[in-house]
Amino acid sequence: MKKGSKFASTQWLEGLRPEVNSARRALDSADRLLRSDGPLDRDIDALLATYSIGVERLLKLALATAAVSRGESWPSMWNTKEGWGHALDEMDERLRGEFRKSLAAGGWQHQSLLASWSCTLDNDPVWAVTISTLRNYADKGRYHHLDQVAGRAVSSRSSGEMWNGVELAAIGSDESLADHHRRTQMGEPFGPFEHRLRSAVADSIKRWVSIVCLFGMHGVLGEDWRAIGASALPDDAQPVRGLAGCR
Repeated sequence: MKKGSKFASTQWLEGLRPEVNSARRALDSADRLLRSDGPLDRDIDALLATYSIGVERLLKLALATAAVSRGESWPSMWNTKEGWGHALDEMDERLRGEFRKSLAAGGWQHQSLLASWSCTLDNDPVWAVTISTLRNYADKGRYHHLDQVAGRAVSSRSSGEMWNGVELAAIGSDESLADHHRRTQMGEPFGPFEHRLRSAVADSIKRWVSIVCLFGMHGVLGEDWRAIGASALPDDAQPVRGLAGCR
C-alpha cells in the first residue's frame, strides 16, 4: 500500500492484492497454454476462457483504480449497458482513452516512449481482433452450442471460428508470417508455422498486458496503479517494442 493511497489497508490486503494475483495467474496460464506445441483444437475453450478472465480482471482493476485515484467512487462493474459486465472491447477502448487523455496533458518523463506505447495499443491489428473475440466469448460465445441445442437464435460463432479470426489477423499483419503460411500450403511442415503463429498472437497479448502495467508504473493512471501495475507485470514481460508506425 502506497502512502497517500485512497484505499484502506484492508482493501489492499483482502481485495486488490488477491485480485491482482488472480489476474496475473490467469494471464500467465493462458500465455503458457498458447505457446505450447501442437494443435489448438483440444485447448481452445480453456484458452479463451482463461484469457477472457485475466484480461477482464486487469481492465476492471486499471479503470476502477484510476477512477478512485481521481477522487471518484469505485464504479459498478456489472452492467454491460454501461460498458462494464463482460464488454471487454468497450473497457479496452475506455482504458486506451484514459492513456491518451493523460498523455495529452504532457509533462511526463519519457513522454515520447509513452506516446509510442499508446499508439501501439491503438493500432495493433492482432490485439483489436483478439479483444473483440474475448468479449464475444465471455459475453455469449461460450454458450454457442447450448443455444443451438435450446433452439434459440444463435448470433455467436463457435470457439474455433472466433479464434480463426485472430490467427488471420496475425498472418495478415506480418508479411514474413504470411509467406511462411504460403509455404506450408505448398508442402512445408505445418508444425513450425503453427508454433510461430501461436507465439505471434501470444506476443501481442503480452505486449498489451505489459504496456498496461508499465503505464501504471509511470504514474499515468494515478498513484495507486503504480503499485498494482508493478505487481501485475509478468515476470517474463518482453521488452516492449512499439509498432513500426508508432516509433
